[in-house]
Amino acid sequence: MSILWDRETGVVRQESGMFAGKDQVSLLFPATEILRVACPGIEMEFLPGRDFLHRPGTNRIELVQGSRIPALSDAELHPAGAEARLFPAPGANAIADGLDGRNLRFGSGGFFACHQVEIDYRSTGIDFQPELQPQRNRLPRCRARLARREEPLRITVIGDSISEGNNATAFSGIPPFAPAYPELVRRTLEERFKTAVELQNRAVGGTGCRHALEISDRWLPDTPDLLIIAYGMNDFSHLAPAEFIRTLSAIIDRCRAASPGTEYLIVASMSGNPQWQLTRPGPDAAFAAALREFTAAGPEEIALADVYKVWQKLLARKDFFDLTGNGVNHPNDYGHRVYASVILALLDSDRNYF
Repeated sequence: MSILWDRETGVVRQESGMFAGKDQVSLLFPATEILRVACPGIEMEFLPGRDFLHRPGTNRIELVQGSRIPALSDAELHPAGAEARLFPAPGANAIADGLDGRNLRFGSGGFFACHQVEIDYRSTGIDFQPELQPQRNRLPRCRARLARREEPLRITVIGDSISEGNNATAFSGIPPFAPAYPELVRRTLEERFKTAVELQNRAVGGTGCRHALEISDRWLPDTPDLLIIAYGMNDFSHLAPAEFIRTLSAIIDRCRAASPGTEYLIVASMSGNPQWQLTRPGPDAAFAAALREFTAAGPEEIALADVYKVWQKLLARKDFFDLTGNGVNHPNDYGHRVYASVILALLDSDRNYF
């Protein structure tokens, strides 16, 4: 997996952006030079002056008149009337229940990937600080297995549609066919540690944490070395943080009884569209805070991949539409790289993923 940026050279690779209701895209860092702007989803590369402008030293690129770069107007971000095909209808392009009463643009396949660009650039410097809690003492058995390089590390993932892979371009079947974060983690660990990493992805789209207990017969037989538990997005709207934590505890207890050697990596979910009723701000932060408290108080066999914290730091510099895969509650390819980077930073502590 390509790292998000190189602190030594200042080069940023494949940062995503979307001209969504505006004629500019913000970069994470001021840039001295734009190296490449492309939309792999439609297999097009764009030219400075012809399609976009960048003023050296600034952190934005701007559309020029007649640009070939895909862009959506505010009206296109809020389909209405005959233009709106509401989810869950086949071919849906909109979802109801925006906080302001309007529909929100939705795309279940490659729509957003075909309207987003990847930007490579040389920055003036990388000043991003993820501020993730050090957890080098967590997951000792998995770390030791990776270091020995003698036996495969067996990973099972349980979670919702994000972990299933929705809106990663490999899942959607469009270029650049980038895999979802579980596969990115598997491939990177294999390459870094020169050892086999076996992945069983048991995530099911549309589910919340309670579903894991209902289908435990599907994932318990894996007896993995590492169980990645990644819920939250579909729980924010109807579950209290305390009940979420109780359910996670029950999942872990059930796994312990069947597989005493398993260790646990819990993922704090990204946030969704702040303009959608089901992902309005507030519950996402409360869930993340509850997870930090739960894992900090737990044994060393439990660790936290705090995607939520990194996601919020990205959103302080980027727009939600730069990172979304479907307009409401999925990451795009870049977002899947963020998920993978948070997990890898924990398991592969000697490499700087941020």
